[in-house]
Amino acid sequence: MTLLRASLAAPFLLVGLSSGCGEESIDPLDGGGGSSTTGGGGEGGVPVVLPPLPDVEGIGILEDDNPDPAIVEVNLVARPNELALLDGPETALLNYNDQLPGPLLHARVGDRVIVHFTNELEEPTTIHWHGLRISDQMDGSPMIQNPVQPGETFTYDFVVPDAGTFWYHTHLHQIEQLERGLYGAIVVHEEAFPVFSAERVFVADDIRLDDDNQVSPFLTSGPDIGAGRVGNTLLVNGRTEPVSLTIPRGAIERWRFVLSSNSLYYGLRMRGADARVIATDGGLLPEPFELDRVEIAPGQRYDFEVRPQPGATEVVLEAMIFVLDENDQVVEAPFELAVAKIEGEVQTAEPAYPEVVHPPVDAAPAEEIKWALSGGVVAGQVEFTINGESVFVGDDHEHVVIDTFEPNVPVAITIRSNVSPAHPFHIHGQFFQIIARDGEPVFEPGLRDTVHVRGAEPATILSYFENPGRWMIHCHISEHSENGMMADIVVGEASAHEH
Repeated sequence: MTLLRASLAAPFLLVGLSSGCGEESIDPLDGGGGSSTTGGGGEGGVPVVLPPLPDVEGIGILEDDNPDPAIVEVNLVARPNELALLDGPETALLNYNDQLPGPLLHARVGDRVIVHFTNELEEPTTIHWHGLRISDQMDGSPMIQNPVQPGETFTYDFVVPDAGTFWYHTHLHQIEQLERGLYGAIVVHEEAFPVFSAERVFVADDIRLDDDNQVSPFLTSGPDIGAGRVGNTLLVNGRTEPVSLTIPRGAIERWRFVLSSNSLYYGLRMRGADARVIATDGGLLPEPFELDRVEIAPGQRYDFEVRPQPGATEVVLEAMIFVLDENDQVVEAPFELAVAKIEGEVQTAEPAYPEVVHPPVDAAPAEEIKWALSGGVVAGQVEFTINGESVFVGDDHEHVVIDTFEPNVPVAITIRSNVSPAHPFHIHGQFFQIIARDGEPVFEPGLRDTVHVRGAEPATILSYFENPGRWMIHCHISEHSENGMMADIVVGEASAHEH
């Protein structure tokens, strides 16, 4: 989608409304291998045979090398790569398994996942499994895991406890490694999943390219630091043009959407279809809901139920992005991300959704705390803070724990910013629900791991902190987290292994 280059010549014409130890393995969560898809437990001890996972279209899938149906064992390699994003020279990138985005990790809830990771970059790296509530030892946080050095390997080994749409990405030197393409999608299906006519995954990003199709230089001051780097070219599933596909009339499809951008956020809307939101960051909703559009921030995910409308000829997924027009006025413009031609017809089969229960949001919190996001210039360098603390990755920096929580106790956290236009704020290893903005209740249903803190408007979340361990919290804009807007929290017992 070169439309941004053609219509938005300067980097900030998307305006500021954008918001380790090599050769080692640690036991997975609880040391177990998860539940088997064919294990005992049926009536009379007869093994329960679960249906095969449905295909998920859109990106290539990681090949499972393990014959055990309850284990997904794959190989993942990070290395330099070149891909043709636009006409002309290929773009020098960093990718997993030479794909952009990286290949899909596909599993069923309860599966044991084993990822044999090899670092063929010229610098250290880790992999964070964004949204998975796994052991902190496997989370990829450089605060706990020693980064995987060039030429070394690490085996990530964990059980996936939740179904949903997640993603994985580098968690070291993110300003460059993430921009150059080190990210991929994860789909974890429910044990008894709703059946759709088709399932598709869309991984959206933006990248800033120069006139030679190369990643533009990374700036160390100015708007790129203050608001976060924004690209001039949109990507969907690694392509610069809208995804093209077909959908039959009568179909009901599940479209999974991951926004892997650095700071660009936007509205999503569907034309030519009746669409409902059926899942957010943490999986299926108790009740799907209809909206003309949803707002999505970096790191967040939505799943949509998509039904072609009777009179439509195509279904179009659009991003509504603030840009500058020819008169240098800020306007919201639509950009097509996917276009599905309606061809043929199938018998409509309604999906059967499992019962979903979320923790209550009206429970009186045992504690109410505040996280203040701020920043300034220290010794000539921009530093961002959480509650006045700047935290940096590295052996020569202190690892700051700003809060400790008891597991399974409701806590309300109000996150407020007095710096930068917005912060997509991410909590590792936990889910929460968004209950208020600027002190007023809001309708933003679903479990989340990332909340968009918009400008000076405080956001209040409620979490039960169900996953013990030591967990990173941070702004998902790389320039903010890499310049101090990160810290750790501890839930229950602190991790026994800390880098």
